[in-house]
Amino acid sequence: MKNNIIIGISFLVCLFIFIPTVHADSGQLYKVDSETLELRDAPDQNANILAELKRGAKVTVFQESYGWGSTFYNGNEAWGALHQLAAVNNPQKGAKERQVQTASSSEIDAAPGESVESAKLYQVKAPVVRLRNAPDNNATIITELNKGAKVSIFQESYGWGKTFYNGKEVWIALYLLDERNKSADHAMSEVNEKADPQQITEGTEKEDSEAESGQKDEDAEVEEEFDEKKESTAKTKEKEENQDIQGKQRGEKTLSGYHFVIDPGHGGKDSGAIRSEVNEKTLALSTGKKVEEQLRDKGASVTLTRTDDTFIPLEERVQISNSTNADTFISLHYNTFEDQNIRGIHTFYYDVGDNQKLADTIQKSLINHTNLNDRRAKQADYKVLTDNQQPALLIELGFISNPEERQLVQTDKYQEKAAKGIVTGLEDYFN
Repeated sequence: MKNNIIIGISFLVCLFIFIPTVHADSGQLYKVDSETLELRDAPDQNANILAELKRGAKVTVFQESYGWGSTFYNGNEAWGALHQLAAVNNPQKGAKERQVQTASSSEIDAAPGESVESAKLYQVKAPVVRLRNAPDNNATIITELNKGAKVSIFQESYGWGKTFYNGKEVWIALYLLDERNKSADHAMSEVNEKADPQQITEGTEKEDSEAESGQKDEDAEVEEEFDEKKESTAKTKEKEENQDIQGKQRGEKTLSGYHFVIDPGHGGKDSGAIRSEVNEKTLALSTGKKVEEQLRDKGASVTLTRTDDTFIPLEERVQISNSTNADTFISLHYNTFEDQNIRGIHTFYYDVGDNQKLADTIQKSLINHTNLNDRRAKQADYKVLTDNQQPALLIELGFISNPEERQLVQTDKYQEKAAKGIVTGLEDYFN
């Protein structure tokens, strides 16, 4: 009998050990939203598979990192891809948020370790933007904001910002907003002002972002010229309008209103091609930042898939593009080949038609600006192209296996020319 009891207890202990769902107050409960979810021992598609969960299985995620969620399986840390999970509402968490949202402004609560003062204030720069109930272009539209409206963002995720409307969490595409450099003491969302200014709960997770260099709102003009000779709003507006007219008369093209995702290839543990201690990942990031800067100078909104030496899975790069409804996704790379005499620039696309036309346009512009060998635009089935719902290109900007070209592509001068070729190609295509 005693042995039976011990065996029974051991069975229950093992049962609980092997259940993949872990419950804790600090975690977020999800359910598997795909046919199967592979739990791996690291946040990497190539990591070892520990287990497979079927659709509908529940799992608690305690940490999120670059599109992966951390949980525990059989006593060990395990990772699952977040895009295969759907959040399950937590009644206790919801009750806490409702309590916070109805508190007075002096009783505003935030996530542990965060403060509402860390919220970022943005201003709508598009004619109309839509607030949705999830960070997804296919999510339900809750309401709309007009140009100039101010909104506080408390969390950023894959190009989307979270705020609140009528006590409910809503999401807005960040590329449709301009960041305002103001104190968070004044960062009360206009969305919340229309409903209840006390409907604020969580802090923000900061991401590297850069204010757009386009037209400035009236308040910003006053702040920047406070110690200088002030001009009236009417004169400022007239000056900006005259500049726009003069620009058009000079035939200058603009990318204002367009949003581009620039994807510096590889990164982190994935160095890409390496020749004579020259890493493809380093060249791709350096060039990507130059493309970003030139696009912003043309008035475009830009999202970089990575801003430092970080490994980003291919699935996440595609997700960033699809979730932000980009006008174009461009993945930047540098090539290598056994024959050191091979050189030049490739531009790859997947779908014929508009994608092919876009690839041809940018390839032609790149050759005009860099004078490298034209290896032409070609069709390919790279994952960042085949899985992308937006117009997408992958560009090989030269061969680091060619000694002469390797020296050239490392220079700022070449990378600036290559960036100019890409930006000019986008101008030619979109105008």
